[in-house]
This record gives sequence, C-alpha cells and structure tokens, in this order.
Amino acid sequence: MRITNGMMVQNTIRNINRNLVRLSKLQNQTSSQKKLQVPSDDPVTAARSLKIKSYLSAITQQQKNAEDASSWMEFSDTALKQVKDSLDQIRDLTVQAANGTLTDEDKSNINTEIEELKNGIIEIANSCYAGKYVFAGYSTDEAPFEIVSTDVGDMVTYNGKYLSLGAVVSASVSDSDLEAFYLNNMDKISGQPELESAKFESFTAAAGALDFCITLDGVSSTISLTDGITYDIDSLVTELQSKISAAFPSGSGEVDPLIKVSQDDGKIVLTVQDGSSISIGSGTLDVRELGFSDGMTSTDDDSENILYKLGESNSIAVNSEGSDIFGEGSDSLFNTLAKIQLALSGETQYKTAAYSEGPPAEVTVETSELDLSGLLDDLDQDIDRLLASRSNLGTRASYVELTQSRLEDNYTTYSELLSANDEVDLSEASMKLASAEVTYSAALSAGAKVIQNTLLDYLG
Repeated sequence: MRITNGMMVQNTIRNINRNLVRLSKLQNQTSSQKKLQVPSDDPVTAARSLKIKSYLSAITQQQKNAEDASSWMEFSDTALKQVKDSLDQIRDLTVQAANGTLTDEDKSNINTEIEELKNGIIEIANSCYAGKYVFAGYSTDEAPFEIVSTDVGDMVTYNGKYLSLGAVVSASVSDSDLEAFYLNNMDKISGQPELESAKFESFTAAAGALDFCITLDGVSSTISLTDGITYDIDSLVTELQSKISAAFPSGSGEVDPLIKVSQDDGKIVLTVQDGSSISIGSGTLDVRELGFSDGMTSTDDDSENILYKLGESNSIAVNSEGSDIFGEGSDSLFNTLAKIQLALSGETQYKTAAYSEGPPAEVTVETSELDLSGLLDDLDQDIDRLLASRSNLGTRASYVELTQSRLEDNYTTYSELLSANDEVDLSEASMKLASAEVTYSAALSAGAKVIQNTLLDYLG
C-alpha cells in the first residue's frame, strides 16, 4: 500500500488532536475534581449520581422537618410545664382554703389568686410558636382558648366551641335558663362531628346534576337541590337546612335539627347536634361544586394531628390538642376550677346540664353539693391528664431525636457514596494528567518531524 506524505500528516494531526482531547479532559477533572463534565462521559455513573443526590435532597428535607418538629415539641413541653406549675399552686391554695379556720376574706383573696392563675393558664394554652398556636389542632392561625360571658356565667371555649356546654354554673341560675342555653348552643360543643366546606361563592343547579348524599350515623339520604336556581351562600344554607332536616327529621323530644347548617366566613358548616358521625358524597352533583371534598367524613373521636414527614413512610404528630390536655365535657379542668371558685365564693351547690337521647330525649339539670376537700380529687385527675399528655409528647420527642441521629448517619453515608461516585482520586488524576502531558508533547515532537517544510514555506 502506498503511503503518501498527506496521509502521514492527517494521521499525525488526528493523533495530536486525540491526545489533546484526553489532556483537556484530565485537566478538567483535576481542576474540578469531578469525574464527569457532561452525562455522556459515563451515563451509568451520571444516573447513579442523580439517584444519590435525590436521596440526599430528601434526607435534607427530613432533617429540616425533624428539627422543626423537635423545636415545636420542646416549646409545647415548656408550656405544659408552666401549666403544671400553675396547677400545683392552685392545689396548694385549695388545700389551704379547705382549712376551716380561714375567714371569708382569706378565701376571697385565695379566689382572686386562683382567678389570676386560671387566666395565666388560658394565656399559656394560647401559646404561639413560629406564628402558630401549638394547642389549637388544625386551627393554628387563631388563639384556641377564650373565656366568654354567657347568660349563665363565664365559660371557656376551644376553637369557638364550648369545652363543656352544660358546664358548672352557680346554683342561682334557674333550670329553665340553663336548659335554654344548652339547647340554643348544641351546635357549639367541642368535639362534635362537623363538616366545613372551602370558601363558597355561587352555584347554579342544573338538571341531571342535582343530587348528593349525606350520611348520619351510618344512615344515608339523598339531598336534591332545585333545578335552575343560582345559589349564593345565604340561599344555599337555607335550602340545605330545609332539605337535610326533611331527610333526617327529629323524633319527638329530640334536638331539632339533628344536623345544623350554618356559615362561617364564607364557608358552609354542617354540624351534628345529635349523632356521632357525618359524611358527604357526590351523586349526580359533584359536591366539590359546593366546596366539600367527595367522601369527606367527621366523627366525634376525630383527632387533629399535625404530621411532619420524617421518612418515606414515616410521619410524626408534633402537636398536642388543647381539648385532650384540658379535657372536654364534665371532665374539663375549667369545670374543676369553676367549682373551686364557687366554693370559695361561699356557695354550697352548683348546677350542670346534660343532654340525654332518651327516649324521651331531653336536657336535664342536676344540682350537686360543693366540697373543697372533695374537689382535690378532681384537680388531681386534671393534673394526671396533663402529665399523661406531657408524657406522650416526651415519647414522641424522643423518637424524633432518634430519627435525627439516623438521618445524620444516612446523610453521611450517602455523601460518601456521592463523593466516591462523582469525585476523582486526585493523586491518580494527577498521574494520568502528567502522563497525558508527556504523551501530547511526544505527539507534537513526532509531528514536527513528519510535517516537513514545503515549497510554500520558502515563498516570500
């Protein structure tokens, strides 16, 4: 085969360029300390790098969640400790007041001090961390606890609902007034089943899309809107109340209606006044048109846990609900405090109200005797409930601490894997670079001998 001078020159230039590309690649690897400059350098290594980086990104977010969860729980625990300190003071004062040698003035002074401690407990119960009320369940943007004045005396509400609707009141309140107050506020009992829509503006009902389903305590009924009507929130609430009341009629002596329809800040609210569960589902009408989620359900034992994700399938509730800490119904801490304060005011009896489904269904008022010494047992139960809540919070906080340690180990492991996958061995790369530089220099030297001067080099 005939080898021409042109062929030798082309081969020499090609070899020089190939060595130059290799030299450039090694220079880039050495200066950046990265194996890959573009994914095409090694698709398998590039894919593995993306996978590891996604793991590291997820771990970083989980570490942030764990840190936030730990801070939330630590703040909550501090607040609960403060409440416990206040209750210890109230207990000491109650023991002191139970001493028969105290004068009425002494008891009045103790009553004033307990009132201040109670107000302090309310303030602590409304503690806010990072702009969120920690004991408010899902309603973290508003203070959950409030002392409200009513026709039968002061009562404590939780997220706008009475912790104990038939709460402890003075024996001077008439039975009829207490019964009327109870019946008029049966849609404002903490813990009762309730569905709340998103913001509602308007909806026009059309034939073929009018029906949806309401289920109360396992009994379902179809609710139908009226064809051709454009509903605003007022007309829709009125229509729903009429249709739902007809679908679930109250029996003789039962609370009426069983499901109360109301509105709150542009949202439709369905509140069960007598029952333990409610749900709503689409029919020919998609209930999302009314602001509800299809299949939306509420029961009287619903919990409002705020979950932080600490792993792929691992979440932790960071909050403690105020209703669990301070109790609901007859077991509420504020009922105990009300009894103590009534006794210190010189009263010997108190009244409570309760709803009975019967038959016949009715509100009954009960009058009970006051005894300061006996109230210490009630206060001890309230303290035990608080300690149980704090213990539960501590258990979850310990789990978060263990998770933080695991996440730190995982981050270290994946960081080492990423380093081994992406980064070059600097000493090895330096040796390869030096070899490439020698090879390139040799190629240039050999090329200089192959590419000789031509006649054109001498033309001036």
